[in-house]
Amino acid sequence: MGLAFKVFMTTDLKISSTQTPEAQAPVWWDASRTEGLAAFGAPVKITVDGKEFEAPAGASVLNAVIAAGVYVPHLCTHPDLPPACRRGEGGGCNLCAVETSLRPGKVTHACKIEVTEGMAIRTMSPLIRIGRQSALAKILANHPHVCLTCPDRNTCNRVECAYGHAPETRCCEQFSSCELHKIADFVGIRENTPVYQSAGLPVIRDEPLFDRDYNLCIDCRRCLTVCNDIRGVGCLEMKSVETPQGPRTYVGTIAATLLDSGCKFCLSCVEVCPTGALTDRTLDPAQHKATTAPCQTACPAGIDVPRYVQLAAEGKYSEAVAVVREKLPFPGILGRACYAMCETACVRGRLDDPLSIRSLKRIADDNDTGLWRQYSKQLPPTGKRVAIVGAGPAGLTAAWYLAKKGHAVTVFDANAAGGGTARYGIPSYRVPTDVVEREVAEVVKLGVSFEFGKRVENFDTLFAAGFEAALIAIGCQGGDRIGVPGDDLPGVVDSPTYLRAVAMGLVNTPAGGIDTGSKVAVIGGGNVAADNARSTRRFGAAVDIVYRRTQQEMPIHKHELEGCIEEGVNVRYQLATKRIEPGSGGFRLAITYARMEMGAPDASDRRRPIDTGEEITEGVDLVIAAVGQHTQQFAGFGVQTDAKGRIVVREDTLLTSRPGVYAGGDCVLGPSSLIDSVAQGRVAAAAIDRQLGGDGDIEEKLLHDGWQTSPYLGADPDFNRRRKVYPMVLMPAKRGNFDELEHRYSDSDARAEGARCLKCNLTAAIANAVLPPES
Repeated sequence: MGLAFKVFMTTDLKISSTQTPEAQAPVWWDASRTEGLAAFGAPVKITVDGKEFEAPAGASVLNAVIAAGVYVPHLCTHPDLPPACRRGEGGGCNLCAVETSLRPGKVTHACKIEVTEGMAIRTMSPLIRIGRQSALAKILANHPHVCLTCPDRNTCNRVECAYGHAPETRCCEQFSSCELHKIADFVGIRENTPVYQSAGLPVIRDEPLFDRDYNLCIDCRRCLTVCNDIRGVGCLEMKSVETPQGPRTYVGTIAATLLDSGCKFCLSCVEVCPTGALTDRTLDPAQHKATTAPCQTACPAGIDVPRYVQLAAEGKYSEAVAVVREKLPFPGILGRACYAMCETACVRGRLDDPLSIRSLKRIADDNDTGLWRQYSKQLPPTGKRVAIVGAGPAGLTAAWYLAKKGHAVTVFDANAAGGGTARYGIPSYRVPTDVVEREVAEVVKLGVSFEFGKRVENFDTLFAAGFEAALIAIGCQGGDRIGVPGDDLPGVVDSPTYLRAVAMGLVNTPAGGIDTGSKVAVIGGGNVAADNARSTRRFGAAVDIVYRRTQQEMPIHKHELEGCIEEGVNVRYQLATKRIEPGSGGFRLAITYARMEMGAPDASDRRRPIDTGEEITEGVDLVIAAVGQHTQQFAGFGVQTDAKGRIVVREDTLLTSRPGVYAGGDCVLGPSSLIDSVAQGRVAAAAIDRQLGGDGDIEEKLLHDGWQTSPYLGADPDFNRRRKVYPMVLMPAKRGNFDELEHRYSDSDARAEGARCLKCNLTAAIANAVLPPES
């Protein structure tokens, strides 16, 4: 029988400081592949509990038995680690007792011997059971365990003990997922197991990222192995102390703190810990193990963020952008204007500053040599036709992938050019027009047809013309009104209308359009309000942002607020628009504000503004309402919408209530982000492809160089103190036009910033511990 498992050689794997990183990597064999067999020799035949199997010569009995599907308890061994008991420093859980034909009638520890030809292995017997329970008793003597034998353990709230046991003798909050707990249930706790008495070891909860309770350490040494041997960081060591119960050993840091010990905060030690000795304090103890890094999980499009960040750290920009393009076609746009949920999720941000992931995407795109084109494929024509209404992020993304699947795609848009929000809703000082044009041109190269200046309001004509599927991707281009008397007067304009005029060059022009005058009020407190205000400052007008709550409740991103202040925008708080009237004294309008005070939190969990009765009236020339946006509705679409006018779709396919018609982006989500719309474009493309007879698989692999994150990190005592490298931006005095505000990184800065990555993907890739079978 063939085996598929990682098998560590039984040699001592402790690393010498003189070895190279390549030599320091552990030697293992994956039996699902053929390479590496020579290191272990030809497979040998063994029997496990009377059944015959094969295992590579040199494999430990423990790994061979587990690979055969037979569970043997163990704590010092882990699927991705060499057994800690072979480090040459003593230790070992001694739970993996078995009997073999080499020593009939005697217990042997399965992790310490190799399989041999014809070996017979027995995993259950009275003698084995006694040996395992004796080993477990020694472990539990130094670990709180009273809860393991409690009759109420499964109903206890884990806070108060009905039997009066002191907190230090009870199991920790990891109880439900604790590996030791599950193994103890499997092995059985004998009645004469010593009563645990606290040794009073350090409990550290005031350092970054994770907590350490050395009283819960069982000396399995997994953390020591992964930190020192696998990662090569070397910030852990064995500690020995005298306690009232006798000598006690545990694993601790080489210096007083994690920072001083040179910890790289990869959290691998936490991942392999079988108890609550090491815990990530930001996670729910019952939370399932993540299979991707937090940054990748947070990305709506699922980009392999760690991979492209780490490639950028090596100056491999073409390779990095190839990774990005595996999930989206617009790295240039999103490298400038993505809201970067990945940065919010970045674990480095809980240490000091999150990585500038978005900016690393931008430099990768700016240095793209087109390497990704080598593996970018387009299928032959299928003869199927798809209509997409809207040339914004969702529509263009869907067009890209549907064209690559061989379908004939036509994109209709009422505007004069493609890009949607990226072109008409985001000022060009953030995303230059030439970047949008370049990335739209890539869609054109796939054969996608565009009909600009054409508004589609009825799908009957499209289906009559031979289109077999349609996607509504019209965004949220309707601007919400302020909702006060006078909000329909000339000189009051909604945000989408104003920003579109800015993009089209229709502000303060002799040909007409929108005239800012000398004083402008922008009503709202979000990022869109900032776009309006900062754009207006570039036309020379004095600008107020007026928000009814305090700065604490303001939804605007911090860097956008800072940009407003740097550029001379006057941000005013706790003022709510009461009415707008024709102006006097040289101003076109008079706007009256009500002074607000903050009350209890409302449904948005922000403090509710309360009118104090005080009013302020001021003269302005233009009022821009940046208080919300909505989807424009067209009865001819024939699709169901919700109370807010958003199109109702099936979440898994984005299919509307009308057969053959799909919808995605802001017209479904409401005002969201570019990356959310891109993600929806991907979902729609896959679903439409399936409807048209395809397999719905739009995944691509555009980088085939075999590059992977090295498991060896190495020691670097300054790594955990390197702060964020910010991209250079134009000085405020030079922001009088729409030149791009943020410059790309220099090569050295990009490498330095990318190198700050904690490489959480390594921890996410660590295999789950092998647990006892469910009873």
